[in-house]
Amino acid sequence: MSADTVTGETRTRPASSRTWGLILGAIVGAEFMLQLDGTIVNMALPALQSDLGLSAASGSWVPNAFLLAFGGLLPSAGRLGDVFGHRRVFVAGVALIVVASLIAGLAVNVEMLLVGRALQGAGSGIAGPTGLALLAIVFEGERQQRAFGMYSTITGLGASAGMVLGGLLTWAGDWRWSLLVNVPVGLAVIAIALGVLGLKDEATRSRPLGLPSAVLVTAAVTVAVYGLVHATEEGWADTWTVVPLAVSAVLWILLPVVDSRASEPLLPGTVFADRARVGAFLNLLLLASVLTGFLIYLVQYLQGALRLDALESGLGILPFGLALLVTTQWLTKRLDRFDMKARAVAGLALVLVGVLWLSRLDGGSGYLADVLPPLVVMGVGVGAAIVPFNMVILTTVPAEYAGVTAGLLQAALTIGGSLGLAVLLIPFTRHGRGPAENISGVFGWAAVVTAAAIVLALLFWFGPGARRGAQGAPDAGAKEPGAVTEKK
Repeated sequence: MSADTVTGETRTRPASSRTWGLILGAIVGAEFMLQLDGTIVNMALPALQSDLGLSAASGSWVPNAFLLAFGGLLPSAGRLGDVFGHRRVFVAGVALIVVASLIAGLAVNVEMLLVGRALQGAGSGIAGPTGLALLAIVFEGERQQRAFGMYSTITGLGASAGMVLGGLLTWAGDWRWSLLVNVPVGLAVIAIALGVLGLKDEATRSRPLGLPSAVLVTAAVTVAVYGLVHATEEGWADTWTVVPLAVSAVLWILLPVVDSRASEPLLPGTVFADRARVGAFLNLLLLASVLTGFLIYLVQYLQGALRLDALESGLGILPFGLALLVTTQWLTKRLDRFDMKARAVAGLALVLVGVLWLSRLDGGSGYLADVLPPLVVMGVGVGAAIVPFNMVILTTVPAEYAGVTAGLLQAALTIGGSLGLAVLLIPFTRHGRGPAENISGVFGWAAVVTAAAIVLALLFWFGPGARRGAQGAPDAGAKEPGAVTEKK
């Protein structure tokens, strides 16, 4: 008997297509699960609050407990994979999600539920970056682009699918099902990962964890996300919005001082030394701020102005995800001959067209004529842009920093999403009017953010002094991402 396993350094002969498919299935299956966890419970909140006797304020901590633990652990969890091996840490993270989902799904009181949700967030914060790093290390060439395309699709589909699945599970059974559904999915991911990936990472080496820096960066991200979440509930002038954001700023200032004294910095300068990578990081943050606000506030418009129920509004968002799927899995392969960065800018331009189109919505708009077409345009635009962003960041960094880079990438998405929700809340609640009157302002602001992303991409990638390289080719000195060996 032989089993195809992936290592980081050497290649003998290619693994079978079935093995590649299983590896990809395990990684994107875990990503889909953690993306679902961010939104699936939102649809179950009314039933959950009634069952456990929670107030609206207490109930808000059910999604927030997940978000804080998830966002806070992302940067330092990537380093865990670099130190202990991405396979081991990935499997451990998924196992923690399974245990946490049992705790939350069987909760008898709010304390047990919040502990389970926080542990779900921690497991997701560990599994997410290490799974993403494995995509960069395990796959290469055309397979790598297809893998990033599938990962990007799952990321885009997760939030809307969570709303649909959460509504279905709550309607068909009980709010607990939206938490317990992770258990069989997580066990299947673990079984597949152990079978085709194993636990041995030959490319790892002994290196420090950088605990002081890890504590600082975890605290900085956590309090920043808390401040942004609080801003969406109480506004920007509230004390508990201002204080956490100020504390986060101080911690970010302290971080390079502490990190520079470490034998090996947690956030190595190599990650930020490349202009193209920095531009991609900034663009992902801005794109996440637009997309998260777009998903949340458009759903509220569909329910508040067009009178769709929770399940109908979730299904109403799905064309965006389907357009994203078609773009990343079919159209991207037919655009290979075009420069990767140019494709990303073109994708952002389509997103801009979509949000400008949505800025025309009002109380007299209809779904088929006024919502569906821009949803499809935005799905195509995001699909064209997000794969190049991910590849520019992850395939041009040395392999030993793949984990921390993946953690920073997902932290940018999380912070960007929280920032988008908080900033776009301002036009959404202006003058105390409802979704029908204010939704156009939301997408007007989103258009400004998208235009800023386009300008940044042009400056960082094509402006004076920008390097004219191959399509996202790795930097000099970067290790070739991924290789395959077969173990007997």
